Amino acid sequence: MFIALVAFTACSTDRDENPTLSIPTNGSYALYAPGIAINTIDLNNSTSLTFKADQPDYGHSEKYPVELSSYAAHVTYLMEFAASEDNETWSSWQATETSNENHLAITIPTSEIAAAVTTGLVELGRDEAEFPLRAWVKARVRAFLNGLEETTSVYSQEVLFPAYTAYVLPPLPSLQFYVVGAQPGWNGAAAQTALLYPEGGDVYTYTTKFTGAWDLKIWAEEDMLTENWDNAYGCITDGDNSPSGAIINANAQAISAPTAEYYTFAFDKHHMSYTWTKLENQEPSEYNSISLIGSWTDDWSQDVDMTQVTPHNWYVKHTFGSDVEFKFRANHDWGTNWGADWTVSSDAFAAIGVGGGANIKCSKGTYHFYINDITSKMCVVPVAE
Repeated sequence: MFIALVAFTACSTDRDENPTLSIPTNGSYALYAPGIAINTIDLNNSTSLTFKADQPDYGHSEKYPVELSSYAAHVTYLMEFAASEDNETWSSWQATETSNENHLAITIPTSEIAAAVTTGLVELGRDEAEFPLRAWVKARVRAFLNGLEETTSVYSQEVLFPAYTAYVLPPLPSLQFYVVGAQPGWNGAAAQTALLYPEGGDVYTYTTKFTGAWDLKIWAEEDMLTENWDNAYGCITDGDNSPSGAIINANAQAISAPTAEYYTFAFDKHHMSYTWTKLENQEPSEYNSISLIGSWTDDWSQDVDMTQVTPHNWYVKHTFGSDVEFKFRANHDWGTNWGADWTVSSDAFAAIGVGGGANIKCSKGTYHFYINDITSKMCVVPVAE
């Protein structure tokens, strides 16, 4: 009996001293902004910002006061930021990479804050060319117990400060989108010959003489290869011939050119919109042929002819058995030719040709070749092995 009583007393003591886990509510602990946050913080010309926070109460032992024993496990602190231009419409929260286990000094590199603010402003519709920008910035800290992030995360109160930032995100990678429609045809094989030319900033264009009636939809590469219409990009109303409009990719309808003339069609993937720009010159120069010409013969005498798939847009699929240098040329003659200081790769598959420009360098392999003889835009897309 004596042994059992001692064991019971020990167990009771352990239970009194063991911490009891509880999850605090969001906003139940404070975050404090840096003192300089009363001014507009120039994120381009500073190195870091240090925030402080109260310690969230995850429970405590009866033996120790809360301020000394808030739950025994390590607490991680992770900063998040949201951006706004008018202090009314806010972006989503963007987490930084740097975390901390000391709530009294949460130091974040300003490069990470600038990236979060830039992401937020782009989400709200700002373009890279519009930066640098001044914005309102909200900050909060997310605390969680190590190993229990999903079940113990809790957010602090928010703090607000103005900031100024340049555009700090890496360039958007160019993707491959294809025209499918009245020109060149309503199937995957035809669409593969009509690549939209990447312009940067998630904008893609195609210049030709459009028919003006149910001209096109847009396929991403994977949907073009499988002829998947469910994800095709288009407009809301079938045959809409407005000069600009919204793009959707669910139950999308065919977009029509405003008139049957030469236009540049621009697809803005980021803003999910499109525009038609009518060419001033409605009688561009005509060529009987466009071809590849290069070092696969010592005297550069063997042309690889391309096919005109839509007016002034040329295409060919070709295999090089060795590394080559080449150009595009018109009418099998050097009087009109296009080159570029360009080494083709899967990451650099587009360029703007220069009349009489440098030789283009290309490794051995199979490629899809595209050129528009009005805009001089060129694409060489490697075929995946």
